[in-house]
Amino acid sequence: MKFSTKTLDEIRELLVAEFSEQVQEGEIRPNEIEQNLRSALQKVGQESLGVMLSLLDDHTYQRSESCLCQGRGQRIARCPAQVLSVFGWVAYRRSYYQCEQCGRRWKPLDQCQQLRPGRATQTMAGLLGLAGVTVSFEEARAQVRQYLQVEVGVNTIRQETQLLGNKQAHQEQMWIEQGHDPDYLQSRERQVERPLRWYGSIDGAFVPIEQEWKEAKTVSWYRVGPRYGSADLHALDVAYYISLDDAAAFGRLLWGTAVRHQADRALELVFVCDGAAWIWKLIDHYFPDAVQIVDWYHACQYLYPVGEALFDTEEAQNTWVTAMKEFLWEGQVAHIIQACQTQLKRGGDAAHRLITYYTNNQARLQYDHFKAQGYFIGSGTVESACKQIVSMRLKRSGAQWSHSGAAATAKARTAWLSGSWDSLINLPLAA
Repeated sequence: MKFSTKTLDEIRELLVAEFSEQVQEGEIRPNEIEQNLRSALQKVGQESLGVMLSLLDDHTYQRSESCLCQGRGQRIARCPAQVLSVFGWVAYRRSYYQCEQCGRRWKPLDQCQQLRPGRATQTMAGLLGLAGVTVSFEEARAQVRQYLQVEVGVNTIRQETQLLGNKQAHQEQMWIEQGHDPDYLQSRERQVERPLRWYGSIDGAFVPIEQEWKEAKTVSWYRVGPRYGSADLHALDVAYYISLDDAAAFGRLLWGTAVRHQADRALELVFVCDGAAWIWKLIDHYFPDAVQIVDWYHACQYLYPVGEALFDTEEAQNTWVTAMKEFLWEGQVAHIIQACQTQLKRGGDAAHRLITYYTNNQARLQYDHFKAQGYFIGSGTVESACKQIVSMRLKRSGAQWSHSGAAATAKARTAWLSGSWDSLINLPLAA
């Protein structure tokens, strides 16, 4: 629907005319004008929306309507209800039917238009959820009051945020099921062109849940292309997914979301990760042909403690680390391992850790080959996700989570960060 310019002009002229009378009576500040105009328009919206919802019901539904049992339901009343909108609480009336055949009772306006009496409208739910995934629920309440001039309870914001997270979880479960459906997988071979190159990065971060710490496992799927105005590569079309369950359950999410993004069909699939054993085990299981790369910055982190153990001055430490980075950049991992082995006594535990890590990941550290192929070698996308989802939202000071609450809030936040927020809001309530 769309309001005509004529209608909007008439409202504007009425407001301006009343203002013209008042401005002659004394000084009025611009801030006062803005605040009063905002309040007036909010009241207009609040009352108009209620009337319009009632008119929508009256126009759409007759005295009798078809029931699911193929019988006929007779309107027995037009019942009042309230919903929380962006204008505040809105009152409306809608038809209430009872089937003569099966006795079922229903209110079609609420069901068809996804109106939930006593709860937020779809638009308002999206705004409450956005506040809830950004800051603590208590802080979100204060922000909603400030932004919208609507008083909302903390529990309402929590419910709407976690409902969106549960919708996301339901959607992900559908993708997991599709990923194991031979007919669905076969249909993609006929309909969708295979992507050339796709990337995935996996990482974990710990969340305080019910007096213990749970690892939130995150995957980011993305493409890579040049940054605008530069030849430097950066991630494009990044999508994030998270799970607080064990590695096996996360593996199913990993596969389902790969199928969703066609990553499993890419001519070349590249994983850039930090080197944790559980990560490579999942990749070997689900994507045995994928290119595996240890994140460059993570690999370099093992050099600094060794340099500190071998040399007393910062200058000597930096000189050694820089030389080793050059060897690493050229794929000469064996040279670095050998250098640490010859200094094992002085290098101590730091040298032991480097030797073990580099030996176990030697094939994933061939940066000379990766450069030649034009591969992206940084896992910043998923590390950023861990910071933005876990550190910035789930680990806020004073946060106390149940497993289900943390999982739902995290999944809702991934939808926001992935740019799929609007489509999530528009999913049916049954999801």
